[in-house]
Amino acid sequence: MALAIKVLKYLLLVHISLTFYTNEVSSASHVTPPSSRAKVSPRLVAVQGMVYCKSCKYSGIDTLVGASPLQGATVRLACNITKRSSVTMETKTDKNGYFFMLAPKTLTTKAVHTCRAWPMNTKPASETMRTITRPAPATTACTVLTQLNNGTTGAILKPSKTINIGEHDYVLFSAGPFAFEPVCKH
Repeated sequence: MALAIKVLKYLLLVHISLTFYTNEVSSASHVTPPSSRAKVSPRLVAVQGMVYCKSCKYSGIDTLVGASPLQGATVRLACNITKRSSVTMETKTDKNGYFFMLAPKTLTTKAVHTCRAWPMNTKPASETMRTITRPAPATTACTVLTQLNNGTTGAILKPSKTINIGEHDYVLFSAGPFAFEPVCKH
């Protein structure tokens, strides 16, 4: 009798397990995949960053210790959107070493992976004109671009947040911080 009860319990357990498994398989076969993926519309692009002047004490070392913001540095943004379409633009840093640019509406987040940003030079336009006519006096100005954060090869843009300017939403990307250093005697 005890053996019969054990066999019945076992058969009941197997029956329940098979019933559960059959229901799971049949319900899984009725699941239909979504007909289309959720579409995220591409948004406009803005780019920001900082440019610094390093001290001679840390020349040749990838650090910003002792660095100060660099005003008037030109920063370039270059993007190859398609084989026939590209965007190139430049801006200058303010007195705090900060740069900000709104990319044209042809550049959206869909193609931002093709973009690179890097500093170009530290001479304001008036100083460039002066060197053509007569050389400027020798200074310890920051003129040597460093590779800090891919400053010489071009930094990939990193998304930071969404901002609203006027009627448009922009994804704000960051590049850098970049650094120049003076020609230093060690």
